[in-house]
Amino acid sequence: MDLVSEEKLNLIIERKGKSLGAIFDAVPVGLMLVDEMLIVNRVNNAIRKKIGRDFKYIINNTIGRALSCKMAVNNNKCGPGECCSSCPLVANINKVFKTAQAVEDYEFESETFFCQSGDKKWFSLTIKSVVVDEKNHVVVCLNDITDRKLAEEKLAESIEIKQQFISTVSHELRTPLTAIREGLNIVLDGVAGRLKKKQQEFLQLAKRNVDRLSMLINDVLDFQKLDSGKMCFNFKNSDMSLTIKEAAETMKLMANNAKVEMSVKIDPQIGLAVFDHNRIIQVLTNLLSNAIKFTPAGGKVYFSAIRENNVISINVSDTGMGIPKEDLSKIFERFYRVKRPGKEISGTGLGLPIVSQIIARHDGTIFVESELNKGTSFTITLPQNGPNDINILEKDVDQFIEHTIN
Repeated sequence: MDLVSEEKLNLIIERKGKSLGAIFDAVPVGLMLVDEMLIVNRVNNAIRKKIGRDFKYIINNTIGRALSCKMAVNNNKCGPGECCSSCPLVANINKVFKTAQAVEDYEFESETFFCQSGDKKWFSLTIKSVVVDEKNHVVVCLNDITDRKLAEEKLAESIEIKQQFISTVSHELRTPLTAIREGLNIVLDGVAGRLKKKQQEFLQLAKRNVDRLSMLINDVLDFQKLDSGKMCFNFKNSDMSLTIKEAAETMKLMANNAKVEMSVKIDPQIGLAVFDHNRIIQVLTNLLSNAIKFTPAGGKVYFSAIRENNVISINVSDTGMGIPKEDLSKIFERFYRVKRPGKEISGTGLGLPIVSQIIARHDGTIFVESELNKGTSFTITLPQNGPNDINILEKDVDQFIEHTIN
């Protein structure tokens, strides 16, 4: 290569270097170039502004001293402080030097870096290895996310306050409602004397509204527990067919009163499964109740269950009103109710969201198909061995295995 060509090449390299340097300096989040001795070779303006010092007091210092870490203020090296052994920044830099594997979006809280502020800070950390002048370095991207974390904490706190308020109010309403219901039942049963027809009608109306309010309170409490992950589940190895039959028996009277024919077909091979009996009863009675409510007199409700490849599939279908196509994607949203002008049916709008979350907690699925004025079909699938994140008692495991083998 002649001298002219070499000068041109050097000029091109120099220009590209300056361009990369300009980009490095212009990035709005903090960037540092650090060598294997944890010495800061270069930082951008975002880091300088954060530290509040000139570049000459940052460059060629250890990363701890450069970032005003209070453990390194009186030392020129990172390492001697009590917190240094668990410092996430140094640990991750060393990890990248050792493995050459990048660290992406690692979040950590620190009360040592940028000690002049006196507050704890939250950072998002990304580190990638690079070679500069034939030496190993890492580019450290340090983004201050303290404001975001504080906002998240305040949001979580306000949600917790709201949940506590709802829980307190709901629990406080339960006791007087129970007393009102019992009083109405006593009067309706004639214990307090004979009732006139008009009196009985008004008392029945009052009782229906008390029952409706009680159902709303129970649904709100259930949904709140599910939403916050505080609902307890009692997973046991039980006979799923007996649970399905119990749900059918529970809803038979409602179907008879509504003059809706309910057929039940259960695969005798379903047998044992790991699930929460009471919660699955809650799911099935909710779906059956909806099917009966939305099916006119003379219609039919089909309730069936089968087992295929260790998956239990339960179907509740009806010949009722159906659900408009535009509403199908929203029916599992809280408080959402399908608008039926002239055919409004009471409900809380929480039943199906609760069903959906209970099924999800079982690692199951729920799927709906519907055609307006022709009917609706809900299909639930449940893994026979229960959700993956539970510990089954040893005796239950043995019983389950024995049954499966047999």
